[in-house]
Amino acid sequence: MIGKEVEKSSVVAVPEVLEIMEERQKDGALAYEQQLAYDHAKSALSAKLSKEKLKAFKEELKEAGLDERMAVKVIDIMPINEDQLKNVLLMFKKEVNDAMLKKVMQAVEKYRAK
Repeated sequence: MIGKEVEKSSVVAVPEVLEIMEERQKDGALAYEQQLAYDHAKSALSAKLSKEKLKAFKEELKEAGLDERMAVKVIDIMPINEDQLKNVLLMFKKEVNDAMLKKVMQAVEKYRAK
């Protein structure tokens, strides 16, 4: 990878990483690091989300007051309670209120079950 420039950068959730890695796997064997990323992505809770569910989940999180990066992080971690969610959002120095936490946790619980 030496000498290659980054053309663009974007935040992607685990299900999107899984899809990218599966496409690369069709082109041939994955490099060691790519295989590790692929194995990790397959084991994530959110990996089972379809494209449609992922998009809807992300939209619900944005409607609850999260930006794209925060929504993706919440999707990747799938916090199990409001305390864990607060810790995730603190990484972004985001002020949170109880109403926001409840909306986000309701969305997480809705998509965790599916």
